Amino acid sequence: MAPAVVVVSVDGLGAALLADPTLHLPALRGLQARGVAAAGLRPVFPSVTWPCHSTLITGVPPMEHGVLGNHVLDRATGQIVSHYGDRTDRGIAAESVCERAVAAGLTAAAVCWPKTRGMSCLADNIPEFYEQELFERHASRRLWDELVDAGLPVHRYGEWSRHHPHGPLQDWLSMRTACHLVHRRPPDLLLLHFLVVDSFQHDFGVDSAEARWALQYVDGLLQRLLAALDEAGRLESTVVVVLGDHGFVPVERVALPNASLAADGLLRLDRRGVIVGHDVRVVANGGSAHVYVGRGASHQLLVDRMRERLAALPGVEAVLDAAECRERGLPDPAQDPTQGDLMLTAADGWHFGDHGTAELAAAAPIYRATHGHLPEDPRLLAGFVAAGPGVAEGARIGPLDALDVAPTVAAVLGVTLPRARRPPVGEMLDVVAARLA
Repeated sequence: MAPAVVVVSVDGLGAALLADPTLHLPALRGLQARGVAAAGLRPVFPSVTWPCHSTLITGVPPMEHGVLGNHVLDRATGQIVSHYGDRTDRGIAAESVCERAVAAGLTAAAVCWPKTRGMSCLADNIPEFYEQELFERHASRRLWDELVDAGLPVHRYGEWSRHHPHGPLQDWLSMRTACHLVHRRPPDLLLLHFLVVDSFQHDFGVDSAEARWALQYVDGLLQRLLAALDEAGRLESTVVVVLGDHGFVPVERVALPNASLAADGLLRLDRRGVIVGHDVRVVANGGSAHVYVGRGASHQLLVDRMRERLAALPGVEAVLDAAECRERGLPDPAQDPTQGDLMLTAADGWHFGDHGTAELAAAAPIYRATHGHLPEDPRLLAGFVAAGPGVAEGARIGPLDALDVAPTVAAVLGVTLPRARRPPVGEMLDVVAARLA
């Protein structure tokens, strides 16, 4: 019988942060000692939460699963589509390991895992939202009612998810929800997402005392989850995977390409500085940004002009054309119109903002660190550890890719993921190595 799998995503858990020997991390260090640790996990591009998590459960790049950023543009309406917070009903376009597991007769559940809204294969699901009304509408009713009956404050989920200072409370509630499932209705595959490590690095910086505290706090939540598995008699038959989706880089300045476009007459603002129309518009995703160019007769001329114009702006490291984006796992705009005609990457110390004026940008929250940049930056490598039956004990392996995770989890569960771009990681799992032999 195949083991169960629990995948815990600690959002923003960088490989460097995980490797810090001064941190007290008994749960994570224990998993490392009895299992495998990777030198890092390379994120997808753009290296932001919603595309990364979509790849982690499908094994395919954004060009196939369709989540091309936390935020993209709907060209037909001119409105921003926010995958962030699962505010759109546009689901993942590729088959997930959850679906394959359920098709094989197994069960799957998720707690605050990004991009799971409407995922019918999940027997129990509380998707990652930031508005209470979305939690109330889309969470599994049976699970939600059980949590209410247990006295857990799920009526605060939206508030605690939305406000960074409440991040520890959100993660505590997610941990309690996961423990409830372990005791009441343990799934064969459980996905769990913690957010405070990401939030505190954004707000306070990569090496801040707050970020370091956040990881140690989450380690305590992991200890409670492991204890719940042990109490339920499931720890010895469960593979526990803990990973990050991306690392972080420090930032000091924000680039505002839309303000430059407005000055050039290519983007229109109302009296408050809010964007109301455009010929060209930039949609920021931290250290990268999509550039959308209108579809008129002079479209290609304007694309070429924008590549030269935007490359000259402060804070822009590079401008990627459609071919360069395809090389990085993104679709052609003709294939998926939410893909920009160009993409910007930020210079070191910079990130992008969407604002049309410097005044609006000055009123926005200040980030001390972020992500979204090209994944070749070693600072963006995420952490990865795993332990449990069939996992190579004490193994230390080279960097993994986000594409490796889903097929490897599928292999542990005894199922396949046909569309996955890469095979299971044989050097990580004894059980996989045996099957591949």
